[in-house]
Amino acid sequence: LRVAKQLATKLSKAGANVILTRQSDTDVSLGGRAVLAKRHQSHLLVSIHHNGSLNDPGIDLPIVYFFGEATLNPASVDFARILLSKMEDSMVFEQAESGAVYSDHLIYSSGTSILRNTISQMPGVIGEGGFFTNTNGETRLKSSAYNKLEAEVYYQAILEYFSHGFPSATHRQADSSQYIDLDRALDFQLDDGLGGYLFDENSFIVTQDDDTINFSWNTQSGVLSLHPEQSDKHEVTFQIYGRNSKGNALHPVRFVLRTEAGYKWNAYEKWSDAFEKAEDLYTRIDSSNEAHDDERIELISESLHLYQLSLELQIVHPKARVAEERTLTLLKLKQQYSEDDLSSEIEEQAKKILEFYPD
Repeated sequence: LRVAKQLATKLSKAGANVILTRQSDTDVSLGGRAVLAKRHQSHLLVSIHHNGSLNDPGIDLPIVYFFGEATLNPASVDFARILLSKMEDSMVFEQAESGAVYSDHLIYSSGTSILRNTISQMPGVIGEGGFFTNTNGETRLKSSAYNKLEAEVYYQAILEYFSHGFPSATHRQADSSQYIDLDRALDFQLDDGLGGYLFDENSFIVTQDDDTINFSWNTQSGVLSLHPEQSDKHEVTFQIYGRNSKGNALHPVRFVLRTEAGYKWNAYEKWSDAFEKAEDLYTRIDSSNEAHDDERIELISESLHLYQLSLELQIVHPKARVAEERTLTLLKLKQQYSEDDLSSEIEEQAKKILEFYPD
């Protein structure tokens, strides 16, 4: 806390907008820390820690953690390497030469909470400035002068990182558009963080739902045009990887965009409206003996969609069990009148009703 408060003072004087997760010796939940960072749309998350070891009190070295895989989190790794280098150059450790930048997946299989819950929006690291379980390390960490030195290390690392520019990408979708058209290119305005849009063209990689897709780059306007693949998903996710002319990586923000299928799926905002419309269609299915199979299948599919939507909008509602039972009935009808093999879905739905809705 002493290190963080001194660092905040230095950064504020330099013109940064600093958000501290706590101002005093109080506990803030892991989820609360992530929510705070995302609410303020922070450019960089820095979580300041000091390590400990229960089985080896001799350990004392610097470690900087980033989330996940290095290739998928390049901006965080960029900053982590700068911070580690500054720690090794200016701070004192018993095994300084063993300092390293590590993935937090080495600690927890799903990564650390603070980094996992902010990765979609911003780069971030956990800095471990030594081990307090080491006798000499503990003595240093108790020193106000050493705390000040550590704050200076973080400060210089942050200045160096941002001096290379903080590149960003912004989707240029029209405000009136309620979903994206996957038949057309999607434009993103890139900013190199240095007052222009100078990027290493060979560094660009663009993905849709984690699969690489084609794109085109306009060096004059700084617009990167993505050429999406067709998808029947309700939402698709795009990420842009690249580096500006100074070598700093774009943080691959996850742009989650609604498709036309998703727009049509979410035709109602209230569970009750979706359920009532589903019931109306369900009644028409019962009385559609003269209907052609294609018409009957269309009614079944739309009614099925609306029952499922009602549960998606409000998983527990007064007609939830009815919606689940109607869903099972409609799946059986759809299999009967179409060529689709829905046996696994039927089995799963029947099991769900049995296990989740006991009599």
